[in-house]
Amino acid sequence: MSLATFQSLMARLVIDPAWRASVLAQGFPEDADLSALERRRLNAIAASTGLDINQTLHKGFRLGKIKALLPLTTTLLKGEALQAALSAFWTQHPPRTFYFLPEAIEFCDFLLARPSHDPYLHEVAAFERAHLELQRARTDEPAPQTVRFVHHPSQLLGPLAQGRQPVSVERRPCTAVGVRDAQGQAQWTLQE
Repeated sequence: MSLATFQSLMARLVIDPAWRASVLAQGFPEDADLSALERRRLNAIAASTGLDINQTLHKGFRLGKIKALLPLTTTLLKGEALQAALSAFWTQHPPRTFYFLPEAIEFCDFLLARPSHDPYLHEVAAFERAHLELQRARTDEPAPQTVRFVHHPSQLLGPLAQGRQPVSVERRPCTAVGVRDAQGQAQWTLQE
């Protein structure tokens, strides 16, 4: 077994709690290319209470990045609703990279694909997703992003940007079109 494979399995124990639980219950699969010493070491790591701390730190780091990249969405969801959405998302989408912009976009896609009791969630998640697409590193210019709003965008997004929940936002169907300007900043215009 290579050192990279050993390290990969060790990292998976940190980032995938369900897999760790499986390893604790059943051990590593027999077909895992591990020497007896490596198997013992990884089993000891899996059983270590220190791994709990690493899992907590990793989860906190992921949460911090989601909150930083999706401030409006996380302000709207907050509390138990945010915790439930992230838990379901992380269960279905284990981390594959340390680049958090793609994970934030995947989280928006996850929210947009699910029904929501919140009347504003899909609009806010779609807006932040489009905004991230404009910021994504690329070699060409990003395509213009369009977001359809059912509710008045400034009445909806303004309070969220100030960390407050929107209240009684008037219905005002419109489309926001975002482009990246010459300085690389997203610029949005509304079309009625």
